[in-house]
Amino acid sequence: MSFTIEMEERKNGRLAHISLLTLPPNNTLSRPLLKELITTLRDAGKDADVILCTSAHPKFFCNGLDGALLVAGSPQERRETILAMIDAALELYRLPKPWIVEIAGHAMAGGAVIAVAADNRYMLSGSGRIGFSELAMGLPLPVCFTRMMHAVVTPSYVRSLLEGMAFKSDEALQMGLIDGVAETAQALRSLSLKRADQILRLDPEAYLPTRQLYRSTILEQMERDLERDRDLASKLIELPVFARAMAAIASRNKS
Repeated sequence: MSFTIEMEERKNGRLAHISLLTLPPNNTLSRPLLKELITTLRDAGKDADVILCTSAHPKFFCNGLDGALLVAGSPQERRETILAMIDAALELYRLPKPWIVEIAGHAMAGGAVIAVAADNRYMLSGSGRIGFSELAMGLPLPVCFTRMMHAVVTPSYVRSLLEGMAFKSDEALQMGLIDGVAETAQALRSLSLKRADQILRLDPEAYLPTRQLYRSTILEQMERDLERDRDLASKLIELPVFARAMAAIASRNKS
């Protein structure tokens, strides 16, 4: 099963724990899996007050879209998959319930997009790196991704993300990309649950509208740029640079 859901009753509300185990070896996503992830998160929010998203893979939180599938797919399939990732950024950011991402491994490219869309991110020290590696592979970043970056990262560090750099946990914490670092898996879970309990203690009638209003500003910007992002992606897949980038991504999809 690609996504498992466990419900837990906490003192002040219900927590949904979603665990990812997708395509081997790097916990990557196909277009159907990406859609399934969004549906799973949305459905979990119907019954839970807070969502905790983790990975069952020992080395990878998620490394985004699967490069090998993109290389093997037809031009139309590639186009639809890239556009699905752009659309997914908006869907993840507009989820109505607060959610927390627990990163105990690499979170690159689309994995970083998923993480940044969440309300909070906590990372295991020494377990991996996080970053938007698309540009390092020769692909320009959609504007919608950069909108989410600006919402969480110290402004002076945004350029480093835009240049495709990958960051260790302590570096990611310094720049504001994540909210905390833990030395052990047990301590990481404690950090995540502590934050969940902090949210659960808030009055939902006050907190949820406030959260929605804050996120609406970013969403309006993302929605405004959506057609431009989709147009850029549609043109990009026709260029030789896209095939080279996909081959490079596929070659890195190794354990």
